[in-house]
Amino acid sequence: MTRALATLAATLLIACNGDMSWEGPDPMRPPGVDGGGIRLMDSGVARDAFVPDPGAPDAARPPDPPDSSTAPPSSPPDAGTVMPPGSPGADVELFTYDEQHTASGSAWGEALTDIVRHLPRSYGDTYYDSDYVTYGHETTHGINSHLRNYFNTTGRRANGFYLLRNRAVLVVEPGIRKSAVAAYVPSSLRGSRFGLYITGSTAWDDTPLYIFDEWVAYTNGGEVGVDRVRRGLWREGWRDAVAGQLEFTIYAIATAMAVEAGDRTYFDTYPQFREFLAWNARRAMDLYRAGAVMAEFEWERQDRYYRDIRTSSDAEELRRFVRRIFGDAWAREVLGLD
Repeated sequence: MTRALATLAATLLIACNGDMSWEGPDPMRPPGVDGGGIRLMDSGVARDAFVPDPGAPDAARPPDPPDSSTAPPSSPPDAGTVMPPGSPGADVELFTYDEQHTASGSAWGEALTDIVRHLPRSYGDTYYDSDYVTYGHETTHGINSHLRNYFNTTGRRANGFYLLRNRAVLVVEPGIRKSAVAAYVPSSLRGSRFGLYITGSTAWDDTPLYIFDEWVAYTNGGEVGVDRVRRGLWREGWRDAVAGQLEFTIYAIATAMAVEAGDRTYFDTYPQFREFLAWNARRAMDLYRAGAVMAEFEWERQDRYYRDIRTSSDAEELRRFVRRIFGDAWAREVLGLD
């Protein structure tokens, strides 16, 4: 089979089968191009993995399908996350990943428009969902897969993440198992997604940044919700839209604790990991706090979880880690720690 035909066959296979997971290189990468051995984390795997909190009411879903006929937004997205100079996260190495097309929808808002435009058209509607928060989450998984397959310039096994506003990042995988992270999550902070993502999803045990992939997807989905409320586009009633990124911020910190214990050389000599953790934690928590006070997303359960981050006795080791690695000012500004 020629290289072109092999690539086409792989693309059609993914488009036709929404529930695929496997060992080996990503099939979206053309034969003969090094994929670093990272498996596909999109399509059915990501869709099955998107879990609104089971204690939340069912979300109403907007009926309108994607609309590519409307004009693009007249104003660009805002400046987004800005790190104070010299603060943790300020030195993260981002790279520019431009829009791939100009599709738009009348009810999307700027955040979802941004996400959809950064998924190449060759993926079709694989990631579409009529729930726009889910649509943003799932499409993020698709973009992340594309980035790690085609933009990994590290020469090592790495993951890629899309952060909106043409920003992307590569982070090399640490030398631990994903299962090692569970021990660093306090019992009081083991939320509804803990079983599926942290102790479950065992096929990804050799890929600890699977946790970051979900963290970024939940954060991007949360931004879709917050943006649409701010623009007066939200018509879906109440839904669990920002709790996931709050929960995953803790799982991301627990990942760092496991990495420090299990791959100290990586932790000490590869600043990109710590800088991205600090960068996206600030972004995720800023968006969480914005969404948590919106009537569309406010929820006592997520308020209690945020309170437990700051006050639960079994979370003291996690709080000490945050202060030691990122400093008291960052811990106060980002996590609200006294």
